[in-house]
Amino acid sequence: MADAEVTPPAAPASPLHPFDVLLKLDQRIRERAPVETAGTQLSEIRGRLALRLGSWNLLFSMDDVAEIIPVPRSITRVPGVKRWLLGIANLRGKVISVSDLRDFLIDRPTPRLPGSQIVVVRAGEWDYGLLVDEIIGMRHFGPQHRVPSLEAIEANLRLYVIEAFLNDNQHWLAFDTGKLLADPRFLNAAS
Repeated sequence: MADAEVTPPAAPASPLHPFDVLLKLDQRIRERAPVETAGTQLSEIRGRLALRLGSWNLLFSMDDVAEIIPVPRSITRVPGVKRWLLGIANLRGKVISVSDLRDFLIDRPTPRLPGSQIVVVRAGEWDYGLLVDEIIGMRHFGPQHRVPSLEAIEANLRLYVIEAFLNDNQHWLAFDTGKLLADPRFLNAAS
């Protein structure tokens, strides 16, 4: 009698992190997106993380976002820094700075609401947490949605906006986190 081959039971699936869910959603949408045609740039097809910051709808490149986390219960205040640098937090053993993005941009603190989140962006080996009002999800825009001028955008925000879109009477601003993380004003938070 031959030995029957026994396969071990499958390991239970671990719950997906919310960021992984967004990545899977982005992948499904890109698979269904029209094939890239001549003159169409990849940035016009690729999804972007949509979030709300005050009255603004911002778009972050998924390449810039390391993860999205709830506002940490414990943010350790750092003495002698500007108000917009809320402090530092422990993210699974790694220390990250946590900044109020709206307070940095227009000198008005973000109220912490139940939907508030921290978008963690990465520059080299450093992670920076940015407090935002809420995460909306993924958004995709084509060339027909592009706004030709950025002149109507507030000056403090315009420094970091690379392009804007209009869809369903809402403006969406593509935010360049690379410009933010290279800005000496952001990097030097000492008061």
